[in-house]
Amino acid sequence: MKLFYSQYAYYLRNFRKRNSLLLFSLFAILTNNVLALEIYDLKHDSTVVGEIKNITINYSESVPDIANRFKTGYQDLLIANPDSHNWMPEINSKYIIPSMYILPQKNYNGIILNLAELRLYYYMPPSDLYEGIRVLTYPVGIGRLDWKTPLGETFIRYKVKNPDWYPPKSIIKEHEDDGEILPRIVKSGPNNPLGAYALKLNVDGGYLFHGTNKKYGIGMKVSHGCIRLRNDDIKTIFHNVSIGTKVKIVDIPIKIGTYKNFLYMEVHAFNDQEVYSNNQINFLTTNNIYKPVKPVMNFLDANPDYKVNWKNVFKAYKESNGIPVIIGKKP
Repeated sequence: MKLFYSQYAYYLRNFRKRNSLLLFSLFAILTNNVLALEIYDLKHDSTVVGEIKNITINYSESVPDIANRFKTGYQDLLIANPDSHNWMPEINSKYIIPSMYILPQKNYNGIILNLAELRLYYYMPPSDLYEGIRVLTYPVGIGRLDWKTPLGETFIRYKVKNPDWYPPKSIIKEHEDDGEILPRIVKSGPNNPLGAYALKLNVDGGYLFHGTNKKYGIGMKVSHGCIRLRNDDIKTIFHNVSIGTKVKIVDIPIKIGTYKNFLYMEVHAFNDQEVYSNNQINFLTTNNIYKPVKPVMNFLDANPDYKVNWKNVFKAYKESNGIPVIIGKKP
C-alpha cells in the first residue's frame, strides 16, 4: 500500500524516461534513508493508503518528537493512545502510530486540506515516470477556534522563499493585550514564524501555507488561521506545487474508503460531538445516528455490492480515534 521515496528522488520526478537509469541508481542509493518522503501510490482502485505502526518506546522521547519522527500530528497520537501519558510515554510501553488514511476524495488535481483531521493531501500531477495517481500527505497546524481557517475552494496565488512577516493589526493588538510588543516587520530568519517558505492562497485575509519557527504545534489548532507545516514538509510542497494549483479546504470528520474488496471508515471527533446512547431505540431517535449512517448510505447508493457490518460502523463512530476501521466487504 505504501511506497517510500527519498526526498531527493521525489524532487527528480519530472526527469524524462531517458534519465530513468540514472534515477533508478540514485533511488537505490538514497532509499537507505529510512525516514524518507512518503508518497502513496493508489493501487487496486483504492482510496486507503498507509499502514498502522505499532512501536515500543525504547528511550525517553516526547509525544511531539514522536510525531515529528513519524510525520504525524500531536493530536493524532494522543487520540490513538488514550492510556499513554500526553507528553512523555513510558519507556518500554507500546505505542500506536496512526499512519493509515482514507483519502478525502478519490480523484483530484491539487491540494485538499481536511480541517477535521488536521491533514493536507497533495494529489500529484502525472509525470513521465509515474502514470498512476500518487498522493503526498502531511499533518498541519490550523486556526484556533477564535481564528478559524476558512473553508472553500481557491488556488495558490504566489510562492515566496525566505518571506518577511508583516504582523496584521489584529495579531499586533492581541500581543499588546498580553503585554508584548510586536515589530511591524519580522525579517526572514530563524525567528520568523513563517519559516523559510510560504504559499499564498487566493482568499481575503492573507492566509498562507507556511513553515514555522516553533518545534511543536503541528497537528494542533494553534495558528491565527494560516496552515502551518513542518519546515521539511513545506519545503517539499514549495518545490513541487505550482502557482495556480487548486486548493480545496474541507471539514470532513467521517471518511469512507476502499482497499481491494474491503470497506473502511475513518472518524475524527466532531467539534460538538455527543456520546450516543447504547440503547438502540434511544439512539435511533437522536440526530447522532445520521452522522455515521449518512456517509455509509451515500457510499452504498453508488456501490450496492458491499455488505456492511453496522456494529463496526457505530463502534468506529463512538471511538472517533481517526484510525480506519473495516466496516464491510464486497462478497
